[in-house]
Amino acid sequence: MMKGAGHRGEEAPVNETEAHMEASLAVDSGGGLTVADLYQEFENRLRRYAISLTRDSSRADDLVQETFIRAMAHFELLQRLNRYQRQAWLYRVLKNRFLDQQRARQREQVLAEQLYQLALTDDVPGASVMLAYGLFDLVPERYRELLYQRYVLGITSEEIGRELGVPAATVRSRLHLAIQWLRAHQSEFL
Repeated sequence: MMKGAGHRGEEAPVNETEAHMEASLAVDSGGGLTVADLYQEFENRLRRYAISLTRDSSRADDLVQETFIRAMAHFELLQRLNRYQRQAWLYRVLKNRFLDQQRARQREQVLAEQLYQLALTDDVPGASVMLAYGLFDLVPERYRELLYQRYVLGITSEEIGRELGVPAATVRSRLHLAIQWLRAHQSEFL
């Protein structure tokens, strides 16, 4: 931050976003609502509500944070609403974010199951679909390339072994470990 540009030797904001945030957080001379006021009034209640939805304090904290980020983006609207309307708006945003996350987790679970089934059936065309959805990014790097070569490119274990300079049996063993990893971590893709 630059010194000397603010009031009474305070540091001035460096960029426009930071200036907007400081302006939003500062109490305006008209005594209107500020983001700090909004946070102080609703943070604890929103956190309790988020915990009741997620049953997980870190996910709840993330939801509350995302809610206040959205509140900052729609701050002019919130200033026009009365206290009860603001509360309803904040609760609705939090619940919508929760539902969005739940839907995303369900989609990831379905895709993870498809990847798992793909690994069991050697369905090469299906691997391309999994690749398109980015599920291979969820698999540890030590298994990713083998799974990619075998199930997306359709390369045999003998060909992969020649390329890596290891016996085909080693490739099959590593593929088996990759499939075991998928089975063991399937629930993490929820």
